[in-house]
Amino acid sequence: MTSTTPPDERGTRSAAAAYVGGFDGLRAIAVAAVIVFHFAPTVLPGGFLGVDVFFVVSGFLISRLVVREIAGSGTLSRRDFWARRARRLLPALVTVTVAVLIAAAISLSDTEMHDLRAQALGTLFYCANWVIIHQNGNYFATLGRPSPFLHMWTLAVEEQFYIVLPLVFFATRRPLLRHPLRASVIALIGAAASTIWMAVLFSPTGDPTRAYIGTDSHAMGLLVGVALGVLAGAGRPWEIFTERIRTNRTATRLAPIAAAAALIVILVTMRIADDHSTWLFRGGFLVFAVLCALIVAVLVSMPDTGIARVLRTPALVAIGVRSYSLYLWHWPVRVFVTPSTGLHGTALFAVRLAISIVLAETSYRLIEQPFRTGAVAQKWGSRGALTYFGVLTVVAAALVMTVAAPTRLPPSTLAQGNPSAGPAGSSQLRVDLFGDSTGLVFGLGGRSAGDQLDLSVGGDAQLGCGLVQADHITGGQVVKSPSFCHDWVPRWQAAMRNDPKARLAVMAGAWEVFDQRTPTGVVRFGTPAWTDLVTASTRRALDVLTADGRTVYLFEVPCYGAGDGTNSLMTERGDPKRVDAVNAIFAKVAHEVPHVEIVHWRTLVCPGGRRAEKINGVDLFLTDQQHLTSAGAVEVWKWWLPQLRAAR
Repeated sequence: MTSTTPPDERGTRSAAAAYVGGFDGLRAIAVAAVIVFHFAPTVLPGGFLGVDVFFVVSGFLISRLVVREIAGSGTLSRRDFWARRARRLLPALVTVTVAVLIAAAISLSDTEMHDLRAQALGTLFYCANWVIIHQNGNYFATLGRPSPFLHMWTLAVEEQFYIVLPLVFFATRRPLLRHPLRASVIALIGAAASTIWMAVLFSPTGDPTRAYIGTDSHAMGLLVGVALGVLAGAGRPWEIFTERIRTNRTATRLAPIAAAAALIVILVTMRIADDHSTWLFRGGFLVFAVLCALIVAVLVSMPDTGIARVLRTPALVAIGVRSYSLYLWHWPVRVFVTPSTGLHGTALFAVRLAISIVLAETSYRLIEQPFRTGAVAQKWGSRGALTYFGVLTVVAAALVMTVAAPTRLPPSTLAQGNPSAGPAGSSQLRVDLFGDSTGLVFGLGGRSAGDQLDLSVGGDAQLGCGLVQADHITGGQVVKSPSFCHDWVPRWQAAMRNDPKARLAVMAGAWEVFDQRTPTGVVRFGTPAWTDLVTASTRRALDVLTADGRTVYLFEVPCYGAGDGTNSLMTERGDPKRVDAVNAIFAKVAHEVPHVEIVHWRTLVCPGGRRAEKINGVDLFLTDQQHLTSAGAVEVWKWWLPQLRAAR
């Protein structure tokens, strides 16, 4: 057994004496799984379950610590408890927050910065999960890079738990010590209730965010840990349990085997599950937590077994004691170190990992340790950590009031802020653009550089509105077509009437590549029904736009990338077969419908079938690799406008 004192039990001699080194090994596995999931999700699609390992371990350690203090002294110093948590958590957290805000001010776009103030404040006040839930559905904010504070939801859930648990245990300290088994059962009932609530909130075809990150709906891991920790902290029930295991030859032999089997099941689950696994949201998280609790029970009661020795190997312990730092820093690294740097695949993974390790080690040695047990803690106790947190919180507040101040999101349709046609005789070219979000972003880029391009952009391209009027299926999840998309015909016709001399263009295809759910059933890619649906939808759109005899310019579907943002799980967009199939339909319909011309912009953005990351030194696509950057849109306009003007 290692002599290293655990991060979550510092502060008492009894805690240090009872330290179980295998817990650091569990933490190492958990943080490694989360990092691999975030850096290479296809390698470990269920790596997010590492969070639940943390929850179980934290629930056990904190509840055991609190119950032991109550059992030993008859009371609980909430002030000392929260002071220890402050030394443990706050200095590193506020450091990351300030660093992220500075990095965001340098590299994030206005759209990506939109909700950063709320997210930063949610991080500092440990309510990030509820901030994310409140902001959910902000579609435009999903374009580009995800929030650098997105991972802070787990810390918010844990800290809310750290605030409530001591109060509950102190208020019920007498019955808690008299009936620890009853308290453990109540915790398990709470875990079951949280599981049921998660199942109620979860929809297999909807967004699982609320069910997944809600404190109420994802408390099962913490509560399973509490159920075990109460027994371990109360003394006698746990002593009887461990004594029976140690004196029973069969139990002594089978318990380590069961723990090792549980660990294998945990690792296999991380490999085969993903965030669309319905069974996880319908009891799977609770079962996973019980498996973690089984390992915890064996590590505590039988510290000399093989699995305990494996989990306290020096390498795993070194990672485990730095797991908090690694977790804090790895996600911002993922957000800011993107494929636009020219790195991809293994090279991108390696660079992200290396930077995360360096930042985590620096944070661990220079910030966490001094404030927790080092020179600062020894001289000033918790006051040093609180002072540091207060000072950097003031810095963070100044940043959120300035560089992270909320900005207005761009309009969700080109019809918003649609400039009127120029005066008679104006040389400014007018283009009305129709389609989905790719067309919207392209149009907004042209509109913002209108004076430079001698261009005026209008039309009715809308977020989330494809040519196919159906719900779309990606990764087994249904993305509902917004209701405002369904009245597209009168809106398009009104836009055409408002500017009868504008050139007309369509940029779409981002939603057409998916399987589609129609009133008569699901239409799968590659089937004649899918081809017929996309063909009919494209033909109808072009029939509407060519009704007055104007030429309509239909953009090809570009070669979408795999993505590195919130939409990166829409892997169908990165499938060349699907993109080629939609382009083949576009070409066929354009040939059959009069007054339609294809814009072959793939020669610019996908030369030789490979994505062009930059044009003239300008980043072409956002990090989601599906939407043009504003500057990239301008470069495409510069390429296309001479052709458009020559066609007069």
